[in-house]
Amino acid sequence: MRILKNIFSLLVCCFLVTSCATLRHSKTVKIGNDKVAYATLGEGPLTIVLEAGLGDGMGSWEGIFEALSSITKVFAYSRPGYAPSSATSRPRTAEQIVDDLRLLLRSSGSSPPYILVGHSLGGRYMLNFIERFPQEVAGVVLIDTRHPMFTQSCLVQGLSWCKMPSVLYALLPSHIRHEYDAAQQPRMPATMGDTPLVVVSRTPNQGLESEKWHAVWAETQQGLAELSDRSRHLIAKQAGHYVHKQEPGSVIEGVNWVVSNWRADKER
Repeated sequence: MRILKNIFSLLVCCFLVTSCATLRHSKTVKIGNDKVAYATLGEGPLTIVLEAGLGDGMGSWEGIFEALSSITKVFAYSRPGYAPSSATSRPRTAEQIVDDLRLLLRSSGSSPPYILVGHSLGGRYMLNFIERFPQEVAGVVLIDTRHPMFTQSCLVQGLSWCKMPSVLYALLPSHIRHEYDAAQQPRMPATMGDTPLVVVSRTPNQGLESEKWHAVWAETQQGLAELSDRSRHLIAKQAGHYVHKQEPGSVIEGVNWVVSNWRADKER
């Protein structure tokens, strides 16, 4: 048990280091009573909106931010609770986070159409965004995003690692626990029609999980790809969960594919 606690403490430290990191050219703006940090770079008719995963702030995108800015304008931010943004008392539900994000985008001069790029839990927020505001979205890229029904499917199979271990959960800061808790309700995401969608998934069987766990993960990743009639499912051959750090080319390929489809639609 002591070894597990040491491992989980190390993971929490990694969470905190990543969540405190920032990007160059970052600025802040007030959303309600909260100070929210963001960064933009590049120009173009589309804005790539980067939403980090659980425990991560805008610094998670450092290795890919400039590369994406060569495609079109790119936007990243740190959700309230993640430095350099301030703490918040606002609910950490997907609906509240998306509402705040839309307000932040407009306040910072980033107008639609958007290419929504979400990693892990951030992908769940991007799904909420397009469900509610499809007219503002040119396309979506989901980076190893946990399907909203994954945990339930995993538990039905009687597998381990379906949920965050309680020891790790207890060590997390409150805003991260609140985000995690809000994401636990199983639900089927809405379909996207023919909105361009790219799902970028990790290489199977990387990590502590069992082969059966990865089989359920792969099945639900394909389920995400089937949310749109116009989609691609890319497997990052040399990456684990942090695909955008370990194999950024796969994410860039996905964004370029969305841009190409958007341009083709505009020319029709």
